[in-house]
Amino acid sequence: MSERRGSIRRQMLLMTSMVLVVVGGAALWSAHLYADRAARLSYDRLLRGAALQISENIHMLDGRVVADLPASAFDMLAMAPRDRAFYAIIDSGKRIVTGYADLPSVPFDTLLEARDREGQFQPTLYDVDYRGEMVRFLGVAKRLIEADNAETVYIVVGQTLKARKALADEVGWFVLQFVALFFVLTLALLMLGIWRVLRPLNRLQHAIAERSPTDLQPLGNDVPREIAPLLDTLNYFMAQLQISLDQLKRFTAEAAHQIRTPLAGLHSQAQNALDEPDPEIRQRQLSHVLECSESLTRTVNQLLQHANLTHRFQSQPRVKVSLRQIATEVCRSLVIWGLDRGVELVYEGDEDVSVTGDAFALEQMIRNLVENAVKYSPAGSLVTLRLTEVGAGAELEVSDQGPGISDEEKPRVFERFYRSRNIDQPGSGLGLSIAREVAQYHGAELELHDNQPQGLVVRVRFNGEAIH
Repeated sequence: MSERRGSIRRQMLLMTSMVLVVVGGAALWSAHLYADRAARLSYDRLLRGAALQISENIHMLDGRVVADLPASAFDMLAMAPRDRAFYAIIDSGKRIVTGYADLPSVPFDTLLEARDREGQFQPTLYDVDYRGEMVRFLGVAKRLIEADNAETVYIVVGQTLKARKALADEVGWFVLQFVALFFVLTLALLMLGIWRVLRPLNRLQHAIAERSPTDLQPLGNDVPREIAPLLDTLNYFMAQLQISLDQLKRFTAEAAHQIRTPLAGLHSQAQNALDEPDPEIRQRQLSHVLECSESLTRTVNQLLQHANLTHRFQSQPRVKVSLRQIATEVCRSLVIWGLDRGVELVYEGDEDVSVTGDAFALEQMIRNLVENAVKYSPAGSLVTLRLTEVGAGAELEVSDQGPGISDEEKPRVFERFYRSRNIDQPGSGLGLSIAREVAQYHGAELELHDNQPQGLVVRVRFNGEAIH
């Protein structure tokens, strides 16, 4: 059993699933980045608001920094109940005015440099590991002025990151659920779409599977435009197969008739010879048996030759072959046989013409034409095999001085098993039919012309497309 090929449906689902996985992964990663950024911005605003409220309640009194911490600032930080909050107010001498004294090092220089275009101090955010966990701090500087006194204070507010992470995880989980639902729904829609797209192929498959082996009628054309070329190819293949089967049926029927007739005659002559007491008559009857067997042998050989050529036409690749080499080899193999019959066989032509085709088929065509010419030529006559280049093509001619073929019969002698009424030599009636099929296979035309003053000229014209 041949290995089953991959399923189109499976491949389409696999490819679309891979695309969905990539898109879903990109969406999840983007959502994670967005959720992390959104959570960071949200809680950074809380730190900014708390620091601003604390900053608004810091002033100088008698040269000292006084901080009246508002409860609303800590209420704002308490909006993240899972987090701990830290704060400190530091004077210009880097002394703690109020708040946590063990806060990690504050970037005082950075806070002093953080100003807008108008010279106003701007908040600075930074992350520091404090008391065993990461803390997000916001620091901002403020200039306090009282009479002749002026001082810069630093407000630092910090918060742990648990609420931020929880918010990012919550947003990420929501996005994950959405992506999962989107993936499932999209995959379901894709499966439905793939099923609808492949439904014409399934109908085509069922239509072919339900047909009988002898039903080669064209398939219906109710298919999408993309499948139409495949359907046209199938219909063309079935049409060609129907033609081949019809030809095979006709050939089989004709062959059966042609074989049945000599077999019946052979049986009858053999039976008569067995029952005949007269030796002379028995000898004549046995001679008839021999003639019938020879005729049957010729017919069977021609049928096998035709079957072999038909198979080669369908299976053998075309290659570059030399017509002159094939023609000269045929002449050499038949010249002695022709001399035994009193017929001289001559080859003419110096051109080395090459064609693309099947050497065996061309050899059989030339052999059939030469054998017919020699067989039907009288003793003392001449048979000429001539090869010439004509323009871009070439012509192969076999001329004899035999009885020829009348104009009325010329079209019919190419029919299988047809024999001219002017011929008294035994034969199968397949030689010219086989020769014409070989010529057509090579894109050539086989023509019959009268030879002067007597005989027949068989001319095979090869067009320029077949010539090298």
